[in-house]
Amino acid sequence: MKPDSPAADSDDSQQQTPAASPDTVNQTPPPANPTIPPKDLAKPLTTPPLSLVPGLQASPLETLQRRYADQLSQDIEQLEAQKARLQREISSLRQDYVTLHAQAQRLRQTTGPAGSMSSALGSEATLQPEKISPAVGPVLPGETEVAGSSPVEVKSAPLNPAPKSRSIELPTPATSEQRRRRSARRKEPVALVTVRKRSPRKGIVLSAIATALIAWHYGAVSALGNGGSWLGLGIDQLGSGFLPMVALLWLRMLVMVPAILLLAPQLYADTWEDLQDWFYNRERVLLLLIGSGIALFFSQVFLYQSVGLSGPVIGTALLFLYPLMATPLGLGLRQEQGLSGFGLLAMVAIAMGGFLAVRPILPTEAPATWLGLLASLAFSLYIVLTNLSYRQQCHPIPAAVVQFSTVAVVGSIILLVKPLTLVSISWTSLFFWGVAIGVLMLLAYLFNYSSLRAIGPRTSIVAATTPVMVLLLTWGFQPGRSLEIIQYTGIALISMGGIALGKEKLTKP
Repeated sequence: MKPDSPAADSDDSQQQTPAASPDTVNQTPPPANPTIPPKDLAKPLTTPPLSLVPGLQASPLETLQRRYADQLSQDIEQLEAQKARLQREISSLRQDYVTLHAQAQRLRQTTGPAGSMSSALGSEATLQPEKISPAVGPVLPGETEVAGSSPVEVKSAPLNPAPKSRSIELPTPATSEQRRRRSARRKEPVALVTVRKRSPRKGIVLSAIATALIAWHYGAVSALGNGGSWLGLGIDQLGSGFLPMVALLWLRMLVMVPAILLLAPQLYADTWEDLQDWFYNRERVLLLLIGSGIALFFSQVFLYQSVGLSGPVIGTALLFLYPLMATPLGLGLRQEQGLSGFGLLAMVAIAMGGFLAVRPILPTEAPATWLGLLASLAFSLYIVLTNLSYRQQCHPIPAAVVQFSTVAVVGSIILLVKPLTLVSISWTSLFFWGVAIGVLMLLAYLFNYSSLRAIGPRTSIVAATTPVMVLLLTWGFQPGRSLEIIQYTGIALISMGGIALGKEKLTKP
């Protein structure tokens, strides 16, 4: 009798069902499904089909169901055997862990808390403080690793720490598991390392170079707004309207954004990883940076308009009134502590200097004054939002990528909605000066970042001298603007107040 016949399955089936007819026995079995492997076809059937009726031949579908059921039963038995074996291995590992833990406890008791690493393997309580090297400058927000040569004592981490090598060279999308691990690492406390300041003179020089480049670019913007020259080099008139200044800022970002994208992985290895983390897991940080980028856009456009109308010195002096608005906002958001008497005196000096600087031009140049005050307000919002993102371990390099990209996108949208029409300047001249200003501001940003790495927040003290630096470096631009004595006094008070306020913040914990 053929093995595929239902009558040949087992003795039990022969007792429960009557014998099949000769026609049924001699009938040729249905052809096998070509998708079933040959080894499955050779296996004997052990389970009768559920729909088997005495005297009737099983259908091909029932035969296939029966074969698949037998195969699944065998797979389940194998999985159960593997499960039992794994449970036995887990029990063995648990016993080994208990034994090793007991041995470690005995070693602690015999060697004491000051025992060496070699005499107590696997014991975390006997680890000694190790020597590591500090960074070249202060640890910035988002940085947890240090590198250098001068040793500093820090408390050692437990055994088997989380891996610190997280460099991603290209912006490759991370998997959900990688994002989960990254979020877990973000929640871990960052070890505090006492860093010795290095090369403070070098940091001050770098910050001074960055301030000088920024001051010179304000003179170029003023000459473009009114038309003039610099040391005999003619500069066509772009105008001081909103759209011309948006176009100038857009050309500046046309240089800065691609350069920052190329240099970001070299300046900070985890740039792309942080950007992915903000996009997938920390949307609040991304929104803060986009908001600060929008505030930066309007502060620069309003400042360019004010500089074009009232000159680079007065326009810059109005911008540096931003502590009068940024400090109260920071206090309201609990970013800063209350000011001491020295800090309040610095705020009074800034306010008085701003009044003395704009008093002679208020009757005739009120629009330039209001534009300068709007630029100061927008810049204070930019400072506050950036500080909020820094409090969440946000590194300056990926933050700058988001902020500069936001400025470029906003400028592109405005120029697409209302294109610029040139009147007194050619497209070639506009492109040349826009690229030149972009290169200057890129160098200023890189010098300022290097100074921040070297001396930390002390860069704000040097940056507070920008109004005085503008007064000294814009003499070569024509037409020039003559200032009154009280305006010189006001500019000096603004710079002195900014320096004093910076020193006040440095003395706070």
